[in-house]
Amino acid sequence: MHPAELAILLHRALEVRLAGLQALLAAEGWAEDMEQLHLVRVSARRLGAVLDLVDPEAYPGHKGQRRALKRLVDTLGLPRELDVHADQLVRHREAAATPAQGAVLEHLLERLDRSRAKARRAMREELNDLRLPDLRKLLEVPSLPAPFQLASLQEAAWACLEPRAEAALGDLATLAIQEDASALHKARVRIKKLRYAVEALEGAFAAAPETPLKALRALQTALGEHHDLAALEALLWEEEGQLRARDRATLAAGVLELLGEVAEARRAAFDRFIAAAAGQSPAAFAREVRPALGLPSPGPLPR
Repeated sequence: MHPAELAILLHRALEVRLAGLQALLAAEGWAEDMEQLHLVRVSARRLGAVLDLVDPEAYPGHKGQRRALKRLVDTLGLPRELDVHADQLVRHREAAATPAQGAVLEHLLERLDRSRAKARRAMREELNDLRLPDLRKLLEVPSLPAPFQLASLQEAAWACLEPRAEAALGDLATLAIQEDASALHKARVRIKKLRYAVEALEGAFAAAPETPLKALRALQTALGEHHDLAALEALLWEEEGQLRARDRATLAAGVLELLGEVAEARRAAFDRFIAAAAGQSPAAFAREVRPALGLPSPGPLPR
């Protein structure tokens, strides 16, 4: 079990994030609004990050609640991704240099709108089936006989963060050598989980952890932009192949031209990731975070 101070801090973080998610879910029509859907998904992830930090045995139904939140995030995933694609294509259409380019983008948006409508219908069915358990039950904590470890809040917070930092930042140098969209997306998820953990544990810090949070946000932003562009690129390659198979050479050529622009933007996002990753590692994270927690800084890196 966590030390009592950490258990209380995490329970308070749970209360705040649960209230935020419940307020978003209570809003009428949230699932039909692009921005509100995104906020619900982010809020569910933040709540899930705290659930990953608490002692599961202290919370009745923890496993089922965590599973339900993950299913909610997954259910909203495809509609959110298609919304992002539509937003990107609209921006390209607004910047189209010729009527022909605009026509190709209108065609893509028409096709995408049909996919979005289909994804929204499937999402609504999933949400009806999901029937999230009563989330307030997460706040029911049983009385446990002497459940707590003897450790300081700061030591316990670092024990939570250290393995997450190793998982999130340990392979950044390798990822920066060669572009791999799938591996970069997985890294983004790990970095996001580390950032959410730091935010949930802010009450344990003697000084606000602004520097490490800023670095994590920069990594997350660059990787998020890369993922969105890589996903759009994959969608466009699929569309280009289908157009060629149906002997729509003019439209296919227009999509191919757009693909060149998207690929260039994706490579630029990868370069931004490389710049953001420079100097970031578990050891660098420890040198920033441990003193902010009031703990001794780790020793210098070996020469």
